[in-house]
Amino acid sequence: MAFENAHHCVQAAFALNQLADSLNARVDESRHLHLRTVAHLAHHLSDQDEPLDGDMQSISALTTWAGPGDVLVTAELRDRLANGLDADFEDLGLRAGRLDQTVRLFRARPKCSDVSLRAAVALGSDPRPGLAVIPFRADTAESMHWVIGELIAEGVIARLSHSVGLRVISLRTTSVLHDAKELHKIKLHLGIDFVFSGRYSIRNRQLIVTAELVELHSQALLWTGQLQRALPDLFHEASELLHELAHTVALALGQAQVSQALSLPLPNLDSGHLMLAGISMTHSHSDAIFERGRNAWTTLTARHPGHALPHAWLAMWHALNVIKGRSTNVDRDIQQANEQTLRALQADPNNAMALAVTGYIQSQLLNDPQQAQSHLTLAIKANPSEPMAWLFKSLCSAGWGSSSLSVSEANFARNLSPVDPLQYFFDMLMGNAFLADHQLKQAVAYGRQSLKANKNHVPALRLLLAAHAELGQVDEGQAILNQLRTETPGLTVSSYLSMGSAENPLRQRIAKAMRQLGLPDN
Repeated sequence: MAFENAHHCVQAAFALNQLADSLNARVDESRHLHLRTVAHLAHHLSDQDEPLDGDMQSISALTTWAGPGDVLVTAELRDRLANGLDADFEDLGLRAGRLDQTVRLFRARPKCSDVSLRAAVALGSDPRPGLAVIPFRADTAESMHWVIGELIAEGVIARLSHSVGLRVISLRTTSVLHDAKELHKIKLHLGIDFVFSGRYSIRNRQLIVTAELVELHSQALLWTGQLQRALPDLFHEASELLHELAHTVALALGQAQVSQALSLPLPNLDSGHLMLAGISMTHSHSDAIFERGRNAWTTLTARHPGHALPHAWLAMWHALNVIKGRSTNVDRDIQQANEQTLRALQADPNNAMALAVTGYIQSQLLNDPQQAQSHLTLAIKANPSEPMAWLFKSLCSAGWGSSSLSVSEANFARNLSPVDPLQYFFDMLMGNAFLADHQLKQAVAYGRQSLKANKNHVPALRLLLAAHAELGQVDEGQAILNQLRTETPGLTVSSYLSMGSAENPLRQRIAKAMRQLGLPDN
């Protein structure tokens, strides 16, 4: 028997065994039917549909190793199947096959019922929502179709893998999930919330990709679309196709979760969805939505008091409330930020995000660069691929350390998460690093890029104000100052310095630029 894919092959074998068991229950033992099944990934000539004779002979030879009711698969076929999703596998080691060749065999059994328990355990250790990117399928029998499909998935995974607040499943896990139709089984096995999958075709050296993003609980379609690029683009490190796919996924996830969080009572939302929404709302330029972000984190910390991440993000919210100039009680916000970082580190002393936020608060609010550097160094040691740790280390270096090192650290953070939903924040801190290093034109470029995505972002406006003033561009600086005063009524140089570490040399430069452009001290 021949099958289109590995999943259907083993499921058919299990179904035949079930049928045999059903028939055996109706007759006496002397008439029982016991099947012995061996499955193998066949080889075909390019112009033939039938497997080669050698494959048929290999399968026949291997059936001697199968016991009654056994389903055995070769290593080549096992690589196309997911343990716990397609079946549960037992490695039988090497067995003699045709012409004394040794073949590695696996015994396949219908998957166990504890899969949902394994998924629950995985979720319990990480409250972030999970995303699986399934290798894309060819519309037709393209040559090297599996290579193209896996390259698309690998590129999207690489670009999203360090996105803030998202748990992206590795390609090693998703590469066996070529058929994304059984979404409930994928959710059960992987403990994930979203699936990104699609199909592609190649016409006249053009790669045409149709993709969709699905939320698994409701099976709601969050986004679907079609992109077309020249085939060689896929193989470039700066692939436009892969960047656009990943960027679209990041935006669609954030927008969908914020929409839910604004329309539904927060206690009704799943923790993973609420966390993604909380991150987006914490960086919202709407005061009302930003305030609801605090409510999201408060709900999550009450729901998961033993998890570090919700506490770290609630601390981040209080810090940003001060940095943005929104706080009506700066001392209280700083105190609450401190309390939440302490709780985060009590829950997990080695959590990179918690350590990074602690360093951020010590650097920007507590005027303690030594402790800030210590915590940020520990954050990077705990997870060298945590982009927020590198980003906050850059901010600390910009104010208190090496400005050239700050540029390198900010650039490293951007490269870790090239399509992050918080890209405007990365761009702003990249510009901040250039300002610290007196590369003023680059500072303006990144500040403008940050404002393009979030035009009311107060820290980006302050960055641009200083850069234009130091470049002697008074008119541009005055325009930015007017916008800044609109966003923060009552702003003075003193009130700005009270928002954080007044002794920070970079903050002193920004304060000097404010005075030059006419902002009063008090």
